[in-house]
Amino acid sequence: MDNLIFSFNVIMPIFLVIALGYFIKEIGLIDDRFINTAVKFNFRVGLATLLFENIYLSKLTSIINIKLMLFVFLCISGSVFLLWIIVPLFIKDKKRASAMIHTIYRGNFVLLGVPMGMYMLGKSHMGPISILLPIAIPTYNFFAVLVLAAFDERGDKNSLGSKIKYTLLEIVENPLIIASFLGIIFQLFSIKLPLFLERTVSDVASLGTPLALITLGAQLEFKSVRENLKYSLIATAGRLVVIPFIVVTLAFLLGFRKYDLGAVFILFSAPSAVSCYIMAKEMNSDYKLTGDVVILTTFFSMFTIFIGIFLLKSLSLF
Repeated sequence: MDNLIFSFNVIMPIFLVIALGYFIKEIGLIDDRFINTAVKFNFRVGLATLLFENIYLSKLTSIINIKLMLFVFLCISGSVFLLWIIVPLFIKDKKRASAMIHTIYRGNFVLLGVPMGMYMLGKSHMGPISILLPIAIPTYNFFAVLVLAAFDERGDKNSLGSKIKYTLLEIVENPLIIASFLGIIFQLFSIKLPLFLERTVSDVASLGTPLALITLGAQLEFKSVRENLKYSLIATAGRLVVIPFIVVTLAFLLGFRKYDLGAVFILFSAPSAVSCYIMAKEMNSDYKLTGDVVILTTFFSMFTIFIGIFLLKSLSLF
């Protein structure tokens, strides 16, 4: 019973805040302009400050885990290449195939993973989550460009190099990457912020989690989900069941436990990233299918993550 209560207390606050975001958008309290502005602000300020604070307050020796970082990188890369081989065998439409690969391998680690880590691991144990963000974000973005450009039928394949170059530039300028390295530098050189700055950072960082969840809920649109139901359900199962089951099992067999295993679970059980839809629209993928998968994975992750947390707790793996 204790494990059920723990799992419920982790997952319900997250999805109630997401539901609040959806509700206030539906009643017209906020509009698309506000949502777009809030998303940009939170990405560049709220979440970046939260990430900096997590690393700044952690002991670097306790969060730098080369084995864990390498494992995550190889799992993301391996999932992309396996999907690249398997999906086109069954789906000949290149737009649809790229959407399936993209939504299955790429999780919403920033908007949902970080808040879930706060509730599941606790603020004092966010080190593994914080150190995986600078690994997951560039890897996700790089492979997104590679996959979508490779399956693009418009004939502008010669622009792949420029797309990759642009993506690398985006990674370098990414506020979360910058915040991570700033946090590491402050730790390495034992730079201590004055008390008034620490409190300012803490106040701004406290915006990151609730604002991320509210804007995630506000971006959900359920109207067109029926159009690609067969493919979107397959992608949803791949993202929420197959990928986390395989990766968490591998992590367990390689000896990861407690907070490291929890971080792996959070990263690979998160629903498909909202940014998948934006990239799909820009790079000639099936953006309607992509949007459907984002919606379905976000909804069903409430149940799959709950079950996953319960199983980890029941088996004393976390």
